Amino acid sequence: MSPIFLLLLFPLIWPFIAKRIWNAEITWTEMGLNIVIISVLTVATFQLGKYGATQDVEIWNGVVTNKKVDDGSYVRTYQCNCRSQSCGKDCTTTVCDTCYEDRYTRSYDGFTTVGNFTFDSIDTTSRSRRNSFPPPLTYKRCVVGEPASREHGYTNYVQAVPQSLFSDTTSVEKYVGKIPNYPRVFNFYHINRVLNVGSSVPGNTQTALNDQLNQALISLGKSKQANIVVIFTNIADPSYRYAVEKAWLGGEKNDIVLFIGTQDGKTVQWADVMTWALNSGNELFHVKMRDGLKQLPIDATQLSTFIASTIAKEFDRPEMADYQYLESEVQPAGWVMGLAIFFSIVGSMLLTLLFHRIDVDFFRRSRYRRR
Repeated sequence: MSPIFLLLLFPLIWPFIAKRIWNAEITWTEMGLNIVIISVLTVATFQLGKYGATQDVEIWNGVVTNKKVDDGSYVRTYQCNCRSQSCGKDCTTTVCDTCYEDRYTRSYDGFTTVGNFTFDSIDTTSRSRRNSFPPPLTYKRCVVGEPASREHGYTNYVQAVPQSLFSDTTSVEKYVGKIPNYPRVFNFYHINRVLNVGSSVPGNTQTALNDQLNQALISLGKSKQANIVVIFTNIADPSYRYAVEKAWLGGEKNDIVLFIGTQDGKTVQWADVMTWALNSGNELFHVKMRDGLKQLPIDATQLSTFIASTIAKEFDRPEMADYQYLESEVQPAGWVMGLAIFFSIVGSMLLTLLFHRIDVDFFRRSRYRRR
């Protein structure tokens, strides 16, 4: 039996019970209103909860195309010269004039192939904005042509029903403190996509790889809609990959997460790949990427070149439509279900109590009459 039917069971039955108990005090109109109002409220809460459970964010990658300063102005109206004025015997009111004020705006904007943003903005009465509002440091450091990453919301059925795709073969608790946070965009369009979990890979190698992968994603972000994450680790057990997959709920639909296990920070002991499902045609991609990484030294240029070329040739981004079958399994969060149950039961009874005290009948001349 579906949860929504169970939620509607009480508000559909209770009005008839209330009519049986307080026959004269509860009209048929009030019964109908109770059923309609509570049912709509309960269903809306349930559906909004399902919608919220499927909302997620993925990383889009592109390039900065422009940045500029945008100056503007407008006239703001406001009340002024307010005073008391007589409106009759023992009556006064406040009247005001309408005044006008010139306002001047300035915004420092950035433009990319994956979305635009405002570094900072001002709204002031001072015409001399250039001196009083210099460009922020983030705007001055922004360079047209450099890589840009932006977070983009989308519907993720897998996130809402993780138990359908991820088994408990590897416990996340086994690697407490060793599973990195999923990388996020910072400073408007930057991202660190190379993560390190205990390995001795040099910091300059990590930085260089991050920069080169960001550069590669200027084209791959457009042609393959891909997002790359690399995790260096000194953990010798390749099953670590499955713990990260479970903790990250598989990542996002455009993610290519590469695991590189190394003990000395120079050679690859093991490698693995995580993408959304193999049934989207990425079996060969997984094999070639995994086997190729094992043959390479930990060198930023060699790794980035191989990773980018393999993605360009072999990767196919899965479509969310392939997972829409999970939609029927999506359930709202526990607190949302509790709220829906509250509306269904308590709300229905409270509305009955209200109708018991206030007469509501749209077929009478007087629609609302207090008892």
